Amino acid sequence: MAERGAITDIAVRALAPQRGSVKAARDFGRDTLARWGVAELFDDLSLVVSELVTNALCHGVGGPRTDDECDGRPAGHPVQLALLRKGSRVMCAVQDPGDGLPTPQDAGDGAETGRGLHIVECFSSSWGWFPLAGVAGRGGKVVWAMFQVPGQ
Repeated sequence: MAERGAITDIAVRALAPQRGSVKAARDFGRDTLARWGVAELFDDLSLVVSELVTNALCHGVGGPRTDDECDGRPAGHPVQLALLRKGSRVMCAVQDPGDGLPTPQDAGDGAETGRGLHIVECFSSSWGWFPLAGVAGRGGKVVWAMFQVPGQ
């Protein structure tokens, strides 16, 4: 059911293709949720943001650089994190330039990778993605996850 008349908040952060961007994204999420008065979502949102930004850096950009590799040359900001709040729902959306589709992996018991999208699915209400091909001459995709504010 649509929440008519609900206030909508939007916050966007551009992220460089470097390892430190995952922490920067979590910090941005914490600060934004606190400003919106929904800090209780931080633990779940933090896990999901970490996974989506890591996936964007590793698969959408071609791997995060070390901070040293980015020093002295423009690295750009090919990944963006957006947080949107409408009423009792908060969405996080991560945009990257990659055309690869996010596909959950079947990670074995001893695997150290391949669980990211399963974490996203477990800690959010729902998630999905959409391609940006043909949108204002862009390529890439947006992967999103939705959260319900407890008690609202």
